[in-house]
This record gives sequence, structure tokens and C-alpha cells, in this order.
Amino acid sequence: MGLGYAVRSRLGKYEPAVSEAYRARFIDLADLATTVATLAPNASRIAEIGCGDGSMAMAMLAKMPRVTYTGIDLAPTPGRLFEGDRSRVQFHCQPSADLVATDAGQFDVVLVVDVVHHVADDQRVALLADAAALVRPGGLLAFKDWEMGRGLAHLLAYGSDRYISGDTTVRFMPYDELRSLAAQAAPDFELVVECRVPPRRNNVLLALRKPA
Repeated sequence: MGLGYAVRSRLGKYEPAVSEAYRARFIDLADLATTVATLAPNASRIAEIGCGDGSMAMAMLAKMPRVTYTGIDLAPTPGRLFEGDRSRVQFHCQPSADLVATDAGQFDVVLVVDVVHHVADDQRVALLADAAALVRPGGLLAFKDWEMGRGLAHLLAYGSDRYISGDTTVRFMPYDELRSLAAQAAPDFELVVECRVPPRRNNVLLALRKPA
């Protein structure tokens, strides 16, 4: 386990606030959720691959009060920091292929946020292809990841994932590789929005729509 787990285990009730303050130095989840909600205003079902502690789920449900959400992760306690209406969310510890087996083509929006750089190179296309398979016709795949850079923010992001989270296999991708990965995983999808999520330009969002 990484240093981050050791620190978080000692924070107790203060963990959600501390985690959010730290995350906000790298990404504004509310801004990301607003962009996704604008692109899919009539969505009713959302899935997230690699949902982590449930922070993105809270951001999405705040912006889209009528949706239901399914989050999956390989971590043993996905959604453990979620604070909100539990009747609208489900969290499961399972691989993406298992969700595809039961719910292919059933979601209006599928999110993959800061997950792929944690995945082995030879499994990245397959994971994003699973995400694409979950999207219903006309639905949206929102792929957000951290672009490899040279500045201090990038060094801090790498240090966080490598030494605080304890991920020894983390590898961030340059912009062209992010675009290529999305094109390989969802070749028939249309890229409808490409933008940067504040406060860091390293946050690249590729929003792709499945043909209706």
C-alpha cells in the first residue's frame, strides 16, 4: 500500500475534506461535471469505470439531479467517500468486462476519468473499448486523462500517483497518444468536444458521441 493509504487511514472524519482540497489543486470536478452535463442534458443513466472514492459521482449527481449512477472499480471499497442520495447510486468492485457482459449499450454517459494512466499499456485500448461498449446509441463517452508535461504541476501529479498512491506502473501519455487511444477504442464515435479542465492544462477531456 502507498503512503497515501497510511495517511488517509489516520484522518478519520476529516478525510473527505482533505482529499477534496488536495484533488482541487489538480482538477475541478464540478467544472468537468458541468461540461458533461451540458453535452448530455437528457441523460438518465451514467456509468463510471474506475470510480475511486466516489468524488466524481457526487459531482455528476449535483449537476444532473435526475440521473442514476453505476460506478465500478477494482479497489475493494469503491465509492467509500460518497456523500449523497444512495438510492441513486450503485458501486461495485468488478472489472469493466463484467459490466459490459450485463449492461452493454445501456448508459447515456460513460466516464473514464484519470484511470487509463494507471492501466498497463497493453490493456488501455481494451479498457476504453469496454467503456465504448457500455454507451447506448447517441450516448456519450467522456474520456479524461492527464497529459504528460514538463512543468511543476506534472511533476507533482506524477509524484502523487507514483509515491503517495503507490502506483509503480503509472505512465502519463502525450496528447497525440491520448487522441490515438480514443480513436482506436471507439473508431465509429464522433469527437464532439475536446477541451482542458481547470485549473491545469494537463487535464485533457475527449468527449465522443456514439452514432444514433
